[in-house]
Amino acid sequence: MPPLPSPRFPSLTNALLGRHPRRQRHVLFVLATGPLYAVSMAVAIQSSAFGLLAPTLALILAGTSLAVFTLVYALVRSGWSARLSDPVLTFPHAMACIVLSMAAYVALGSDRGNVIILIAQTIVAAMFRLRPLQVLALGCASVLLLAAAVTGLHHHDPVSFPAPVGWLHLSVGGSTILLLSLVAKWVSDIRVRLDRQARELKDALTTVQQLATTDMLTGLMNRRMMTEILEREIRQSVRHDTPMCVALIDIDHFKHVNDRHGHAAGDEVLKALAELGRKDLRQVDLLARWGGEEFLLLLPRVPLADALVALDRLRLQAQQLAVPGHASVHISVSAGVAQLREDETLDALLERADAALYEAKRTGRNRCVAAGPSGGESTALAEGSALLIDLRSVARIQEDGA
Repeated sequence: MPPLPSPRFPSLTNALLGRHPRRQRHVLFVLATGPLYAVSMAVAIQSSAFGLLAPTLALILAGTSLAVFTLVYALVRSGWSARLSDPVLTFPHAMACIVLSMAAYVALGSDRGNVIILIAQTIVAAMFRLRPLQVLALGCASVLLLAAAVTGLHHHDPVSFPAPVGWLHLSVGGSTILLLSLVAKWVSDIRVRLDRQARELKDALTTVQQLATTDMLTGLMNRRMMTEILEREIRQSVRHDTPMCVALIDIDHFKHVNDRHGHAAGDEVLKALAELGRKDLRQVDLLARWGGEEFLLLLPRVPLADALVALDRLRLQAQQLAVPGHASVHISVSAGVAQLREDETLDALLERADAALYEAKRTGRNRCVAAGPSGGESTALAEGSALLIDLRSVARIQEDGA
């Protein structure tokens, strides 16, 4: 259900409906029954004024109607009913209204037939909240109450309420209520079916979105989603003049894992490494499966030296990684990292990170390599070749930066 529009008088609205959006909708549904109560009380008072109903009975009916409405409103507005399957209390509320209508039917004189219209209105109002069988049960209960009222009136005063009049009310009123109940059940069936289809459609859309943005094996973002995020992060980095690093991480000799231990073991390795990345990295760092055994790590607002420290920590932990169900499988990873240069495109940034990864592979694997920084370096570095940096070099870079 869409959210309620912003109220013009928020203080009054909050006092009347509450602050919780879901509860506000429930209270609104209860308040929507207010006009029916107002009409019923007005009919009782007017009938008393015309001499059709004793003043005492009119006050009792009007007071009871107001008490029922106030009680239901208080239970819903306070949140007490939120613990129930139907927080609006639709079925007991509707039954209370029908019982009150039957009391008015018994109390009124020759105009009691008009009360059946109030019962019909109650069923129509309730069908938008009740389940189909509940709507039908409400109609059957109304007919049974009407039959009991007709029988009781004829037995109590057969002269004023002869049998033909009672059976006429029961046959016409009862059949009308039953027919209306069947129609209301049909409408409720359609509503329930549409609600179910809407939920199924929502679930299907969620599944499609997950398939489009998530790697189903590891649960990480896929290449398509990460590419969109990289483009956005590059714009943010340029706008705010903050550093940004991108790393490509590759599992060493992954083909040997599949060949020696099977593809199931390879899948477990990928999932275990993905879980390690989720636990070890910062919340703002984003890891994605880039393809095959290759992962891409985005490190926003991190300079190159700090990125190397984080990558080397991840590399060391990968060496100790326990693969569930495959205790004999041990892996290592190689990584290449590049920091975004001024006016650099995403393709150029990824190309430099890939060149750094290639250098890590070429020089022995199980290591992290940084792409050469720009400005003040040799031409080879400026053109995007890779520079092997161990932890001692990281410390030197940090000292130079200081």
